[in-house]
Amino acid sequence: MTELPFPRLAPTVAAHPVTDLVAGIAAEHIVCADLLLDGWRAFLTDQYCPYDLAVEVGNRLIRVQVKATRAARATPQRSTYIPAYMWHIRRAGKGGVRVYGADEFDMLALVALDIRRIAYLPPSSKLQTVHIRPPGTPGARQFEDFSFVRAIEEVAA
Repeated sequence: MTELPFPRLAPTVAAHPVTDLVAGIAAEHIVCADLLLDGWRAFLTDQYCPYDLAVEVGNRLIRVQVKATRAARATPQRSTYIPAYMWHIRRAGKGGVRVYGADEFDMLALVALDIRRIAYLPPSSKLQTVHIRPPGTPGARQFEDFSFVRAIEEVAA
């Protein structure tokens, strides 16, 4: 057996902490892989673009903004514990320093990183905050309600 040029780590030990930047980049790659594996022509954009990736739909490029959350949390302002994944989708940047412009992107892709699930939201769903329940929990919005195909039907119309 040959010696590895780096130390062997246990499968649960990360070599580096997952920063917010790394989590965002991971979410972008998860969305791009999801679209590519479903047969869409998708590609990541440069960090200086106002959107994170583009998808070719017919003769049009659909601009997608990706938002990530690491895990489900308790839904605020509820008397009982109700878990939900939450995204604040009106603002951009660390701490929400900037409000998105009306025409910066065509669609949102919301990623739950711990379960690697994606919800695609068309423009009509641009609310302040979006809550989606974890798989297997009853009520409200579920990831299955927000497929790329359903979102693209509105965007391409």
